[in-house]
Amino acid sequence: MLHPLALGAVALLIVNDHVLKKHWPSWWTGKLSDLAGMVMFPLLLQALWEVARARTGGGFRPSRTVLVTCVVLTGLCFSATKSWGPAAEAWRWSLGFLQWPVRLGVALLHGRPLPGVAPVAHVMDVTDLLALPGLLVALAVGWRRRDA
Repeated sequence: MLHPLALGAVALLIVNDHVLKKHWPSWWTGKLSDLAGMVMFPLLLQALWEVARARTGGGFRPSRTVLVTCVVLTGLCFSATKSWGPAAEAWRWSLGFLQWPVRLGVALLHGRPLPGVAPVAHVMDVTDLLALPGLLVALAVGWRRRDA
């Protein structure tokens, strides 16, 4: 996750989602987020795996098997949520559930009624699959790390 391309993808995702989409919404801003996610997310999954292995005492080395698994899982899940209704609904509700503790904390701080779990907004758009080649960037970054 500390590779310049991974950090750049995270920065692009943040700037795009919180600035560009707000001020200049377009087809391109949607695709930029998807591309950044395809570069960043498999590397994040691999990093989480490695941290979990290290904390449980199971020593680790960068693994191509884990990298390829993370890339494939990211691609499959992304493709499913963009092209298959039940996967899109599962994504909307799962992300809504993950956001609920933050919404609960904000409500408690402001003395508002406790919120329920609510699904997030999600657009199913098969043209988002144009971002899948970004997975090759994640694969190349992880592959080089393993070689080093």
